[in-house]
Amino acid sequence: MTWLAVMVLACSAVVVGALGEGFAALRFLSGVVLLVVVTRLRVPPPFEAVFSVVVTVAFWCDVGSWYRRAPELDTVVHFLLTGTGSVVVFLALLRGAGPALGQAAANIPRWTLTVLVGMAGTSAATLWELYEWVAEQATPGTMRVGYGDTVADLAVGVAGSLLAGALFAGTSRAALTPTSSATRRKP
Repeated sequence: MTWLAVMVLACSAVVVGALGEGFAALRFLSGVVLLVVVTRLRVPPPFEAVFSVVVTVAFWCDVGSWYRRAPELDTVVHFLLTGTGSVVVFLALLRGAGPALGQAAANIPRWTLTVLVGMAGTSAATLWELYEWVAEQATPGTMRVGYGDTVADLAVGVAGSLLAGALFAGTSRAALTPTSSATRRKP
């Protein structure tokens, strides 16, 4: 699923770039880079699949101004993107820290794992809001930003992160240990 999303984003970048929309093409290319990195993290397949789809939709909503036509889409995307992204960010941090931390995380209580994943997602949601601000500064009028929007986006991001953390803690703990067969992918 992720490689299909990478192809969609790459083709989107080429098309909008050919139409003279350089900044939009860069946005799509940043999605390509993000998803290629995600494939290396050994994220549990359901989380990776949903994350890949939501990233693709989020970039199209951004570039295509879909949020202006359907404002409630912004809330749904922030909930899903931050939720699935929280698992991706948490696993990236664990993979970077080494196998000992992954093993320790596999043995902590579910509620603690839920909160840690939620914190990773909250941090990612904050970075996303900074991205939105930068995008608005670079191309004014292309993003729906403001105090109310930012607070609402962060609130649904925290909720999505905690829900994803609870789902991850309950279903995918095996992905935390580097020797687990659940983390190995066939070439």
